Parts: sequence; C-alpha cells; structure tokens
Amino acid sequence: MGTGIALAAVTSQQVLFPPNNAANSGAANIRIVHTVANDFDSGWHTHPGPAIVQVQAGNFKIYQGSCQPTVVQKGETYIEIPGVAVRAVADGPVEWTTTLVIPGPFGGSPAPPAQTNLTTNPCA
Repeated sequence: MGTGIALAAVTSQQVLFPPNNAANSGAANIRIVHTVANDFDSGWHTHPGPAIVQVQAGNFKIYQGSCQPTVVQKGETYIEIPGVAVRAVADGPVEWTTTLVIPGPFGGSPAPPAQTNLTTNPCA
C-alpha cells in the first residue's frame, strides 16, 4: 500500500524481503512489508503491480473498483488491482503484511513506487 499519507498512524513497519532493503534488478520484483498501525488511512493511491494484503489482526475497509468497501478481516487476503485507485481504512488497531509485485528493476528505496498524490476521489 502507498505509505506517504498514512505513516502518522503506523506504529511499526518492517521490510521482510528483500533482505537489508536491497535493490532488485529483475523483470519483476517482490517486496514484502509487515505493518502494525492504529486508525490507519492509506489515502487514495495506486500500485504499478498487484499488491497482496494479508490481515493478521483487526480489519480493513478496502475501496477499489467500487465505492462500497470490501471488509478484509483477520485471516483474510485481498489482492489490489494494478493501476486502479485504492484506499484502505482501519478504525482501531490493525496488523497486516503486504506482498508487492513490482514490474521492472526497483532501486531499494523504503517504499515501492506508488502514486499517493491522487487528488480525485473516485467515489465522489
């Protein structure tokens, strides 16, 4: 998930893969991030490849492709569609792991490419 807007609510975040936040140079790359947050709101954003969200505690309301949220609870998984605006909202504590598939080389910055500056709410 894009983290530019939501970091204030994040209490813990750890990159699980690649080790030591290493750069990737393949045709497609994987990045796995574990996050713990409270009252989280990702803001509207997109990803260049699929994002697989697995909830370990709490729940999310995920808005994508519809203005009606999909509630993703502890033990459930949601796959975000590449290039389609998405927003994840959690009221209260939430813990999740995101597996991002990133097309092309990725330079190892703290967060994978995500467009977090979406100023248009697709549900408005």
